[in-house]
Amino acid sequence: MTSRQNYTDKDTFFVFSCESIRIEVLHYPPIRIISNYPPILFIHGLTNSAWAWDNFCRWFSNQGHDCYAMSFRGYGQSTKTPKKDKWWKLNDITIDVSAVTDTIIARTGDKPILVGHSFGGGILQYYLQNNHQKVAAGVLFAATSPYNYKRGIVKYIRKLFSKMPILAVLKSLITLNPYATIETPELMKRATFSKAFPDSMAKDIHPKLDKVSPITALFQIHKPFVDPTKIKCPIIVIGAEEDSLFDLKVIKETAEAYGVEFDIIGGAAHNIMLDLTWEDSANVIFNRIQEKVIQRVI
Repeated sequence: MTSRQNYTDKDTFFVFSCESIRIEVLHYPPIRIISNYPPILFIHGLTNSAWAWDNFCRWFSNQGHDCYAMSFRGYGQSTKTPKKDKWWKLNDITIDVSAVTDTIIARTGDKPILVGHSFGGGILQYYLQNNHQKVAAGVLFAATSPYNYKRGIVKYIRKLFSKMPILAVLKSLITLNPYATIETPELMKRATFSKAFPDSMAKDIHPKLDKVSPITALFQIHKPFVDPTKIKCPIIVIGAEEDSLFDLKVIKETAEAYGVEFDIIGGAAHNIMLDLTWEDSANVIFNRIQEKVIQRVI
């Protein structure tokens, strides 16, 4: 159950990235202004887009943070490029993150905190490697490990076969589209939500998913794609108790790469920000921001 909150209305604007690509950004102004609270940019993973952060953006804006959520190219209301969506590289998508981050800095005059979920956490790490000086902190939220390459793509596919129906995984491999593993509400719930998550809520969420995935970028994160030692800003690592995609071993590996502790959210699976205990994870992030960012500058 969530606590009662007061919320401001959100607005939508678009940021020009490159190649005539416009990036959708949802903006949630803070309910009250707290001068030393940085703005926050939320970065989604595969199949989600900016809408998936609505709970978080409203919650954090209520605490005093100026909140933003973006949609990658090909996702949400951002520019669609049907012939290219599958083939975008890490650098292409990172250009979108950079454009939105620079816009937030220009709008607010502050370095934002960037929160990256799942594949979006991989994009965040790739961005931070050369841009950590632009941000107040990075939050890796049920995120891909910088050491995915140690397991290799074959082991990852084998893991999918152990967790998902064989036909769904085969279809995903044949079409080069991970959406095939979650193409029904039942499959989506099995892959990304807790066992307690209501079927009715899964049916409401499923139509909002995007069906495209940048397969080229996905293969890139299964190679050495980031050097954690080059990232100097504070890093916060959070995982989910029932996450079958990025389990405790992956979260621990990520935390060790950055020399930090990690938190595990009970009763949540991979889509933590949409699961039943989403507010528990919001509280954890808020408290870690207080420890690692706010109190450091007071």
